[in-house]
Amino acid sequence: MLRLIAIFIVFFFMGCRNNKNTSDETPSISEEQTIERFRITKTQKGELEMILEADFAFINESRNIAHLRFPVVKFYDCGKYISTFIAESADIDMEVYDVKGYGNCTVISVNYGNLETKNLIYNAKKKKIYTNSDVKIVRQRERIYGTSLESDIKLEKIVIKNQRIIFV
Repeated sequence: MLRLIAIFIVFFFMGCRNNKNTSDETPSISEEQTIERFRITKTQKGELEMILEADFAFINESRNIAHLRFPVVKFYDCGKYISTFIAESADIDMEVYDVKGYGNCTVISVNYGNLETKNLIYNAKKKKIYTNSDVKIVRQRERIYGTSLESDIKLEKIVIKNQRIIFV
C-alpha cells in the first residue's frame, strides 16, 4: 500500500511539472487579425477621397499594415468618382494609406482609359501611381505600351518609359 501511494505521488508531481511546461510552450497571441469584407473610407475636408474594399484583410497591428486579398480601391476628386484600382493582393499602410498592389493590377479611369500592369504602388500623399513593370494603357483609339509608369490616379498625366503607341 505504501508503495502504491509513493507511485501515485510521483505521477502527481510529474503531471504538475508537465502541465507547467505545456503552459510555457503555449504560443503567444498572434499580432494579426483577420477581417472579412474589409472596408476603409477616407475623406479630406468633408469630401470623399477613397473607398477601399477587400474580401479579406490580415491586419498586423505592430506594423500598422493590412495585407489585403482582392482589394478594390475607388478614388474620388472633390467627391467625384475618377478611377478604380484593382489588384490580386495588396498591402495598405493604415497610417498614410499608401497601397502596394501585387500580381495583376488594373486601373480603370472614368475619362482616360484602362491601365494593365503588375505590382502597382499608390502614393496617397502625392496622389500618384507607380510601377517598374510592363504597362498597357487601353484608350478608345489607341494602345500605349511601355516598361514603367508614373501617373496621376486619373491616368490623365502619365509618364511611360520606352513607350510605343498603336492607333486602332
